[in-house]
Amino acid sequence: MFKKIAVAYDESPEAERAFRSALGLAKLVGGELYLITVIENQPAYMSYVSAIAPEVPLLLKNQKRAFYDDLHNKARATAEKAGVSLHSEMIEGNEIDALLQGVGRLLPELLVVGLRRDPGGISRYLGGTAHQLALHAKCDVLGVR
Repeated sequence: MFKKIAVAYDESPEAERAFRSALGLAKLVGGELYLITVIENQPAYMSYVSAIAPEVPLLLKNQKRAFYDDLHNKARATAEKAGVSLHSEMIEGNEIDALLQGVGRLLPELLVVGLRRDPGGISRYLGGTAHQLALHAKCDVLGVR
């Protein structure tokens, strides 16, 4: 059970806690980890920026990808030290849709997500990313606090 574990992973402290928990679980059960990171679409105002400086949107996107590559490499080194196989994937798009797309393609038995300790704004009442993933993912979901 839970031989294929996916983690919704970014630079947030919540994602780091999710990764650490998933790593411990994968080590315990002899499973593999799959990091899924979403490179979110650029905001609409970037069309104004691109009208003045067309190279800027691509430059920012490449910087974000390089940042996440580095983050994944650090996680890979941590997993190797623990003796756990780690694979990573970056998907462009809307956060929830892209994560669900990654889960649909990888078909893990478990998706691990970090929970905010104090969700703010409307998320407090309607549920945030973790809640949406729990409702729509085609696998078990573990929320880590």
